[in-house]
Amino acid sequence: MLWAHDVERTQVTLTFARNGSFVLDVANDPDWLKLRLERFSGPFSDRVVMWVDGREIRPTSEEYIAASGVHRLRGTMPLDAQTLRWYYGLVIDPYPLTIRRADGKIVVEEIAGDAWSRTIDLRGQFSAATLTGNAAALFIVAALAVPLVFRLARRR
Repeated sequence: MLWAHDVERTQVTLTFARNGSFVLDVANDPDWLKLRLERFSGPFSDRVVMWVDGREIRPTSEEYIAASGVHRLRGTMPLDAQTLRWYYGLVIDPYPLTIRRADGKIVVEEIAGDAWSRTIDLRGQFSAATLTGNAAALFIVAALAVPLVFRLARRR
């Protein structure tokens, strides 16, 4: 929902991959954001908090896309993550937090501006990397070829 006094135009999208990696896009009106950030030092990522299972998860990289006013943060969640609480400390107006889960579900949480999100369920969407079909086939062929190579080497 967009409020008439919402000069911030905040939108947050958190997208997860199966391996626990995430891309967090925090968008604001570029002019508003520039004025707001003048009061603060340090990286933009210091203005957001992702509280996962009782501890903070920090992004590992950050970039600013000036044309759209988007700060893009990347990082990784623990594969066994259960819950997330979210906080963005620059805004006062309500805004949507859209979560695109790795299992395809989309959750939209309305955040009341300068406030914490409710507890967001992260369970069941992350898994460790597994061998792809091609990698598994290559492994099987290599395992079958090893005895053959030894036999040929012994004959010479």
